[in-house]
Amino acid sequence: MEFSHQLFFLALLLPLAACINPTYQHCGQNFTDNSVLQDNINKTIYSLIANTPDTGYAISTVGDDSNTVYGLTRCRGDIGRKACSDCIVAASQDLQAICPGTSASRIWYEFCFLRYQTTKFFGTIDNSDVEGWVSSKAEEDPNKFNMAVLQLLNWVKTSAAAGSNKFGMGKRSFNIDASITIYGMAQCTGDLQGIMCMQCLEELTSRVINFCANTNGCFYMSSSCLLRFETYNFLLAPTIPTYPEVDAPAPSPYTVA
Repeated sequence: MEFSHQLFFLALLLPLAACINPTYQHCGQNFTDNSVLQDNINKTIYSLIANTPDTGYAISTVGDDSNTVYGLTRCRGDIGRKACSDCIVAASQDLQAICPGTSASRIWYEFCFLRYQTTKFFGTIDNSDVEGWVSSKAEEDPNKFNMAVLQLLNWVKTSAAAGSNKFGMGKRSFNIDASITIYGMAQCTGDLQGIMCMQCLEELTSRVINFCANTNGCFYMSSSCLLRFETYNFLLAPTIPTYPEVDAPAPSPYTVA
């Protein structure tokens, strides 16, 4: 039965080439001569593939004692079920190719994230690996632009921390003639409570403040959360909440139909 389970797992992966390249990956320590651990890793990944598309998030625990494997996946909150499924399968395939025989590995894409390891990490903030990309183009009125960006990010962060899917997004116009639109997004993994989600996002916000001032875009991500803004529409939702120019609550959490 174990053999047929592994054959089915491989058959699921092989026909699917990665639709996008991973943005970053981290391979943990190698292990040798432990078929039980490898089988538990396979089962964990299989469970994540099967369960993530329903909600865009999944966790899995397989095994006992030192051979226990903990896994987690997250899809970006504005993509649909099929896109989520495709991304997780690609991540599973690439992770096993890039990090074979490792007891802890993680991989990031623009639209999804997958990790597994042999120590329990659910419900804790992990910003040990933070990756970021910063645009080099500056705006003409940096002080006002930077303030507009932070206001928008604070708005979407509040939405993410309060929502059940831990995802927030929004947009706002900048300057008098509204010729520039800023788009923002924040997301945490589903195992974090609201206050921990906000704490994770605040740590990324400090990087935005320090390294992304007066730029047209910035994207930081860790194993527990991500934060992004751009002056082009990178979001895939059909409608995007608009930041109010007067005090108002954060937008309602977005749910993919």
